[in-house]
Amino acid sequence: TLDSWIGEFSGDMRSWGFLLFVVLVVVVAEANGGRGGGGARGGGGRGGGRGSRSSSSRSSYSGGKKSSVKSKLAKAAVIGAVAYGGYQLGKATARFGHWSHQGWGFNDWNRWREQDGHLCRNNNDCNWLDRNLQCEDYELDFSVSRAWYGGDFAAIVGECECQGGMVWNDYELQCQVQQFGGLMTALIVVLVFAVLGCCCCGFFCWFCRR
Repeated sequence: TLDSWIGEFSGDMRSWGFLLFVVLVVVVAEANGGRGGGGARGGGGRGGGRGSRSSSSRSSYSGGKKSSVKSKLAKAAVIGAVAYGGYQLGKATARFGHWSHQGWGFNDWNRWREQDGHLCRNNNDCNWLDRNLQCEDYELDFSVSRAWYGGDFAAIVGECECQGGMVWNDYELQCQVQQFGGLMTALIVVLVFAVLGCCCCGFFCWFCRR
């Protein structure tokens, strides 16, 4: 009968609704989890991931005693080790004047950076370019140029990284909030339409029972 069919259909809709709710919770949890942890890095250009490093503890370095337990940082994983175009050079040159330093100029820093990445001794070597950059303490797994910081290369403790789960954009030269990937966005859109479909079916069942 119609009533029994509607009852079965309503039961199915409740099951599907519960399943969609569970999937939505998992998606949101995964998205929030992806934004957690330490600073991340974006790829060259306008997006994309960069190389990984061996896992271990690390900490922001602002001066004083270095961390005793450090992750190894491979050269393939450092940020900033790319050739900048005119757009990036213009931005970096304008910000370079805010950096309190002596003994070297922008062209010197730009040459070191292109060769070894954005290496640092403390936070002051990072946050002139972006206030969300900080110096992360690492064990460098490669040899750096001895010209760094006017010959003060031995004081280098790691590389500049974005804090607060942000990612570095080598094109815009700034830390940015990590966005949902295309697949995540598609899943959310599908879930929204599925929930709307369940609501419409539920309304239809309620209307037929009247």
